[in-house]
Amino acid sequence: MLINDLLDIKAKNTKLILNTLRFQPSLTKKEIADLSSLSFATVSNLSNELKAMDIFVDTKLEEKRVGRNPNSLALNQAQYLTVALDLQLENTLGFAIVNLQDTILHQESFDISSLNTPEEIVVFAKKVFDEFLLSYPVENTRFIGIGVAVPAVFDANDGNLVLSSVPIYENAPLKDLLSQAFSMPVYVDNIANICALSAYTKHQDAKNIVCMDISQGVGVGIIANGNLIRGKNGYATEVAHVPIGDPALQCRYCGCYGCVETELSLTGMTRYFPEIPNELPLLERWNLFVEKISESNEKTEHIIKRLGTLTGQLGTILINMFDPEAFYISGYISSIFDKLEPYFYKELEARCKMSLNRGLKIDTIWHELPSNEQVYKGLCDALYDLWYPLN
Repeated sequence: MLINDLLDIKAKNTKLILNTLRFQPSLTKKEIADLSSLSFATVSNLSNELKAMDIFVDTKLEEKRVGRNPNSLALNQAQYLTVALDLQLENTLGFAIVNLQDTILHQESFDISSLNTPEEIVVFAKKVFDEFLLSYPVENTRFIGIGVAVPAVFDANDGNLVLSSVPIYENAPLKDLLSQAFSMPVYVDNIANICALSAYTKHQDAKNIVCMDISQGVGVGIIANGNLIRGKNGYATEVAHVPIGDPALQCRYCGCYGCVETELSLTGMTRYFPEIPNELPLLERWNLFVEKISESNEKTEHIIKRLGTLTGQLGTILINMFDPEAFYISGYISSIFDKLEPYFYKELEARCKMSLNRGLKIDTIWHELPSNEQVYKGLCDALYDLWYPLN
């Protein structure tokens, strides 16, 4: 057997042990072995290495047993953390610190409208991070990485952001900028991929997942047979320019007419109410839209029907193409999805009967406005998925 094969087996076994313990208060080595189906010797040896790195810590079992009372192991959640940045919305930076059990320890949101370049945004984010470190009470804190949610596609060829719904990030080498500033691993992705990965991390019994996110723009993340679909350049599942939108509306990014994102985006949806001042920050405009769409009148019913139908049409395309076990709707649209739901399901019942009859699970991933907790937890899950501490 090659050395690389041995290292690969060790990495997989280590991750299996971490996965088994991750969301548990504590487990004994025997309990980890039983739950993971690994041998006790393998669990014991690898757990000892993880203890030596302070990733695992010993805890005493509370219950009394006959004979020697074994120690149990717990994840050192106070010392191993992740940094999460949410750059989905124009002129807004969301910052959070999340531990490996997806607990958000700290979060803030900043108006960055005065910053004019990606470089300035990165410098500002680093300043926010440094200020957090000064206030965090645990010594020798270790960060496994920084995760960033962007309203764009991460180009796998040159590492730049492309097809961004926020112009300042177009062609920005954001990953390189953050790597240089933070000196830690960086994961950059669009929120749809992040939500898909997060859903898969939590529900690994489902190997085929579609996550449709509607926020600053519209995006889709696809897990197929347990793998995230990216394509050659990272552009796979890009749906913003699928031509099922209003043919009278011109897309400000590609110049064509009828792109679905011209309607299914925060800017597109708030446009239905011209009385909402366009000079307000996007999140404020969206909150006003949510208030107005809750009013019961002929205009709001027309808007709800249109958005629900369009969301359903895009959903049916994705369901019929990828045949998922679970379909999730995420993003800011989640806060009004209960109103759109009848029209959404009307499209699915007409076009996806087989999938529905065979138990397709459909659910929303709610954003806790303005904190976007799901974004931060999803970024933590993505970083954790890439983390192999004994390699």
